[in-house]
Amino acid sequence: MRLVVVGGVAAGTKAASRARRLDPGMEITVYQEEPEPSISECGLPYLLSGVVQRRDQLVARTPEKFAKQDIEVKVRHRVEGIHPDSKTLSVRDLGTGEAFEDRYDRLVVATGARAVLPPIPGADLDGIFPIRFLTDTDRIMAYIEKRTPAKALIVGGGYIGLEVAENLCSMGMEVTLVEGEDRVALAYGTEVSERVEAELEENGVGVFTGERVDEFVGEGQVRAVRFGGTEREAELVILGVGIEPNVELARDAGAEVGPTGALRVDRRMRTAIPEVWAAGDCVETTNLVSGRPAWVPLGDTANQMGRVAGTNAASPAGADTLEFPGVLGTGIFKAFSLNVGKTGLSEWEASEAGFDFVSADIEARDRAGYYPGAENVFLKLIADGKTGRLLGAEAAGSSTDKLIDVCATALWGRLSYPDLIDIDLAYSPPYGPALSPVIQAATILSGRFDRAREGVRVTE
Repeated sequence: MRLVVVGGVAAGTKAASRARRLDPGMEITVYQEEPEPSISECGLPYLLSGVVQRRDQLVARTPEKFAKQDIEVKVRHRVEGIHPDSKTLSVRDLGTGEAFEDRYDRLVVATGARAVLPPIPGADLDGIFPIRFLTDTDRIMAYIEKRTPAKALIVGGGYIGLEVAENLCSMGMEVTLVEGEDRVALAYGTEVSERVEAELEENGVGVFTGERVDEFVGEGQVRAVRFGGTEREAELVILGVGIEPNVELARDAGAEVGPTGALRVDRRMRTAIPEVWAAGDCVETTNLVSGRPAWVPLGDTANQMGRVAGTNAASPAGADTLEFPGVLGTGIFKAFSLNVGKTGLSEWEASEAGFDFVSADIEARDRAGYYPGAENVFLKLIADGKTGRLLGAEAAGSSTDKLIDVCATALWGRLSYPDLIDIDLAYSPPYGPALSPVIQAATILSGRFDRAREGVRVTE
């Protein structure tokens, strides 16, 4: 039995490793277009500033380590075609240019996602970079070392743009961030977005929202960016306007593309092509709160999908029974000293999904108020107005990770706000107040429901 995996980052290498554990005799080859496999892409912004000190720290496993597992990893190889009828692949060695064919019995597609490159005049100037792969970071770091830019501009106020802003500031650069929408961190509610923007500005980042970049200016090398009728100096530009799934290879071979633009798979990660599975950032799944298709390109999700795909690809025919249930969309990021997290649906997403929701938020202390170092943390809970079931949560503050993980677990268990009022959580003054912010927010939410039952508008 021969398994071929196309794509060697999180989902692909997880699938290959899982298949090897289940079938020691299976022949396994992984094709990876980039020079390294198993890259921790979430750490790229921190490599720029030296928080992560060496690039090899972001390579979880080298081809040599995979070889010890009897997994062949071919880097700098691009799969250019999948031919299901003959179960063959068209492959190109990017080092030599040689084209050749390979065969498979079973195939896992883990082609990931690519950076969106907006068609802005001047985007081909030197000094303008996306940041998606380790090789992108190599180019940015080489440029910084050569040019020593004093002013940088980031296009996009999502996760990557916000994390890059912090790291460039820590390098002593004057940083500007331009976001086309009316606020940064658009996946969150306005209360969280406003806190993120305030944190950026407090740390010296110039934030411009509701502005589209019109042109990059320079002769050979970028020197300024035009937007909103103004021109801002910039010797370095980072493009962080988003990513899109790499679906063309599998789509052209007969795989279906879902409404999110990513590959459609079933819960066993099977595509519409026999003996072909797909996993990771190229795949859509189901949002477990809304029940709708969702594309959630996150590292932990990719690893979980890869495990399911690898398990089923290594199973005897008809025995692939491991399923991936879906996601909540749980995420977290850091903007300077502010930790920001979310799970489930935002208010806007809940409304779009057709829920009549009720929400409540609280500004609480992250530990006992008398304990040294106590800080504020913001938490919002969103619940189904009919059933009381928790739909989502957002947090911003020092204990965000703990609060969001509690809420994610509650969402996974389909708990309602009364369950959260009664939940038994750990307490000690150094770690939190006597009543967790989760319990406090759920109690406030209870009052909102009581008022709603009495005919009072919950927004009053």
